[in-house]
Amino acid sequence: MNISRFFGSTNREAMRQVRLALGPDALIVSNKRVNGGVEILATDPTSAARIEAKADAPAPTAPGFAQGAAQSMPADVMQAIGSLKGALEGRIDELVWGSHLKRAPQAVSLFQALMGFGFSTALLRAMLKRLPEHLAAGPAFQWARQELVKHLPVLASEEELWRPGLALAVVGPTGVGKTTTLAKLAARAVRRFGPQGVVLVTTDTYRIGAHEQLKIYGQILRVPVHVVQDAEQLALVVRGTGPDSVILIDNVGISQRDRYVAEQAAMLASAGRDVRRLLVLNAASHGDTLDEVARTYRNDGGTPLAGCIITKLDEAARLGAVLDTCIRYQLPVHYVSDGQKVPENLHFLSALDLVDRALADASAASALYAPTGADLAALMSVERSSASRPDVAARAGRQRLLSGFLAGGLGSAGAAGDQVLQRVCDYLDSQPACRQAFEAWQAFRDGAAAAPGNGAAARHAYKTIQVEMRQAGRGDEGIVLSHADFNVGGRQGRGRMSASLAYGLSQGVLGSPLQQVRFASGWQSSNGFAGIEPLTSSQALLEDIDWYQAQQSQFPVLHLFDGGTQALWRQLQEHADVLWGAQCPAGARFVHEETVTTAGALAKACGYHPVGRHDAESTLSGMAGGSARALWVGMQEVGLSSRRAAAQDLRLHHMRLQREDGGGAGATQLASVLAPADVAPGMLARAVLMRQEQRWVLRAMPAFWEVFARTRQESGPLDRAYLSAAMGAAAWQLLHGPESSAARQVLALPEEKAWTVAQVAEGMLRLFAVKALMG
Repeated sequence: MNISRFFGSTNREAMRQVRLALGPDALIVSNKRVNGGVEILATDPTSAARIEAKADAPAPTAPGFAQGAAQSMPADVMQAIGSLKGALEGRIDELVWGSHLKRAPQAVSLFQALMGFGFSTALLRAMLKRLPEHLAAGPAFQWARQELVKHLPVLASEEELWRPGLALAVVGPTGVGKTTTLAKLAARAVRRFGPQGVVLVTTDTYRIGAHEQLKIYGQILRVPVHVVQDAEQLALVVRGTGPDSVILIDNVGISQRDRYVAEQAAMLASAGRDVRRLLVLNAASHGDTLDEVARTYRNDGGTPLAGCIITKLDEAARLGAVLDTCIRYQLPVHYVSDGQKVPENLHFLSALDLVDRALADASAASALYAPTGADLAALMSVERSSASRPDVAARAGRQRLLSGFLAGGLGSAGAAGDQVLQRVCDYLDSQPACRQAFEAWQAFRDGAAAAPGNGAAARHAYKTIQVEMRQAGRGDEGIVLSHADFNVGGRQGRGRMSASLAYGLSQGVLGSPLQQVRFASGWQSSNGFAGIEPLTSSQALLEDIDWYQAQQSQFPVLHLFDGGTQALWRQLQEHADVLWGAQCPAGARFVHEETVTTAGALAKACGYHPVGRHDAESTLSGMAGGSARALWVGMQEVGLSSRRAAAQDLRLHHMRLQREDGGGAGATQLASVLAPADVAPGMLARAVLMRQEQRWVLRAMPAFWEVFARTRQESGPLDRAYLSAAMGAAAWQLLHGPESSAARQVLALPEEKAWTVAQVAEGMLRLFAVKALMG
């Protein structure tokens, strides 16, 4: 008998492998759980038939004492062979995994990082075996993120769940928040169907005060609440409820090790209506506990679990374990809960949002319960394989053809040109701004929404920036968000587009998370919000700042923008937790020492002091007349328009570039910036200087808009805005980063920085097309 071993993350996956390999009539020898997955031993039925035929054949007689041994030996031998086979296959699996780590050593650091976020070794080994070997650390992390997003099941839409006649039950262990979660679900149901179309049922008569708690929620929502003790009473309540009414059932919490789990499942199965069971998983629980809970409730003999609800996100140090459980047991996530408030602490999130939350959580980087790099180095030795692989030559040939297509000069450079192209593509993969632009371009090319209306793209872009800052160890410098607003055109007529450019003080441009388009017919933002009432530029800016504040950044965030009105500055000053700076024109009026004056006059009368050198190669090169230039800042306390407003704790910062020794010759006045008193002058000055250098990006965005409007006229304005902003940020980072010379060569741009936005856009589109073909 030829016994084959099959392994899958779930029983369904393992059985699918059995049917593919051995057919639908395969004989199952054993089925057991191993290391977070399922192992099935199966054999071909024809092989079993041959064994039976041999067993039916006459055998020579043997002495009596030998007959017992002959009868027992096959079972013993088969058991020994089976054990040996399992051991050998396990060893082979380990060798394959070790071999993969040698070929792709970046998998080691990725394995360690993802374990730190709470994911299981079983899931990571299955996933990282497919990690492309040529990826560097940054792109490898993005590949893993995309794999997790692709395999994490989530409810497609709320409309799929909330249908007339729904019967939904929440099940799970004690203390996971089932009753509170049911109340939140009831609030959503009442909003959709009204209180007359919703019925609450509780089977929890064991916990003291449980049904009283649900009755209080029922009184608030004005919906009936029924308390049942057994299957007969539950069926009676269901029969007495209209066929279109929504029934929500709260159940007593049962430990996964309690035999009553099966009895509860049987009671729900006999309710007289199909009950959609949702398992409530506590995100703060240990991964092994979550695995045991999911395995027990999935195999309790009742109707299959329809999915899960994740609770206590606000208490969980890391989310990897609960998402890992959802992936391995294929439990679609319906909702997540992050607090006790009813109903606002229940959210419907996409797979992208969930994975980004898991990977952006700073506390998840703790190595207390995960191996560090030193631990892994002590346990294994990783060597790069020097053996050539069959696909290397083919890949190199394809790359030469593509580099020739990209630019004539690069294509004629031979192997050197191939290396330049590969360096530029690797740099694109390593920069968050370039990755954002490439992903947006891919969606635009495929006819999909570059900026989905649910705000997922904006949230992902902003969380990616925070992850980049944390990994670079630059979080203390903070994130600068430079806001801009300009005219654009479209099928709706002329309108306005606003965008925010994110950068770090020592990292350059990191991306453009948020965009907004405004026409006479209404406005729409990439954060998922929209309206039909037209917004002014100040209202649009406040809308964007409010969204950023709601994202709860782990680092200080400074908002910079041009001008503004006294009313806008007053509104921002009322938000004590917002750091902002308004770059004011010389004619802006303020109150200083009880006298109304202008920003230009104050700049001339101000005393300056140096806050740091400026040595960057930029559009400001040579402005101060020498290589030893310093950034000087002067500050004055000012108020707004009226004497009563003079004590508003605002400062006007004046910035200039001049020689380090303070000589006035050749000094260049940069800007006058109004900011709250708690904004650090050094941070503000460096941020404003970088904003001046990066104004090309803000000017390029409307030009990119026109390019994409011509490329695909049927695209929506928000998609064009998102892509235009992302491409502008990526172009700046590519042309001013460490690979700027190679980038100009790849994009076929002149060396003297005399290129136009149209030339850059054309080159970027060719580069992205080639990169997509290179894989």
